[in-house]
Amino acid sequence: MNKDLESLLNEQAFLESDIEEDTNKDACELTCGGTAKEMQRAKKNAGLYDFLDMVALIVDYALQDLKVKFMTEDDENKLTDPELVLDHPVITYRVISRKPFNEYKPIVREEIVEHDEHNEQRKGITKGMAYKCIVQFNIFASENKVANKVMETFEELMLSYAGYFMEQGVRQMYFQEQLQDTDYNNFRDSLSVRNIRYYVEIEKLMVIFNRRVSDAVVFGDVIEK
Repeated sequence: MNKDLESLLNEQAFLESDIEEDTNKDACELTCGGTAKEMQRAKKNAGLYDFLDMVALIVDYALQDLKVKFMTEDDENKLTDPELVLDHPVITYRVISRKPFNEYKPIVREEIVEHDEHNEQRKGITKGMAYKCIVQFNIFASENKVANKVMETFEELMLSYAGYFMEQGVRQMYFQEQLQDTDYNNFRDSLSVRNIRYYVEIEKLMVIFNRRVSDAVVFGDVIEK
């Protein structure tokens, strides 16, 4: 992976909001024995829109030579405006579906015990719920050959960065299908469009700790006021 792009990806705000790695990993014990650091897990807990943010950054950086711009679904309608001159390819996305993946409520993934700086313990659980999603990427260009080139390069990028996506918490991602090619005639230019869909599997995780007795007392005092 290009070092500059890797740095940009790791600096994204959405990565900062995920569950941070505990600096005292040896103190986080599993009830079944061993420690949390012995388990294999993703570095982050990326959601669906975190995944799309990563795709946007990769497209903007890696497809600079083709002058490709990544836009949201809201911007897609602007592309058919006859007043707009499309002098560069554009990739937009839309979420076709997001459904539970064999789970209809959060399931306990593991039980944990946290030790604080005073060596006090509090027990907690990690709950997770998996989702299967279909995301459609639409590629707009002024010529067929340009649309085809951008589509092929985009698919290669998605394959190249599949490991990175999973490292950031995406459970599974693969190409699903290409839909029928379409063209838009906006009274000035003819836009060639390629529509491709990807299957994306994500997992939403949450950590819930039991309150200490002292925490409950303080909380009760606040409520009473």
